[in-house]
Amino acid sequence: MTGGPLRELLRVPVTLNGIELGRTARALTGADGALVGFELACRDGIRRFLPAGAADIGATEIRVASALVFLGEGELRWYRARTTAA
Repeated sequence: MTGGPLRELLRVPVTLNGIELGRTARALTGADGALVGFELACRDGIRRFLPAGAADIGATEIRVASALVFLGEGELRWYRARTTAA
């Protein structure tokens, strides 16, 4: 993926069974430009990391099978330090 399509995934709702849990704030990419995951702005006010492999990325929403796939702020800091924000 390139910067263009990734920008389209910003502020997209992340849902579980049709319930919005948060929205994408940043798309994080590796050195090769591949999507690693998303920084989420969750409805409880906490920022979390969603690995791309745990997401079903659609045109109008990103679906997850469980909120347990979200990683906390410590892990988010780790990914921020090792990736590039798109």
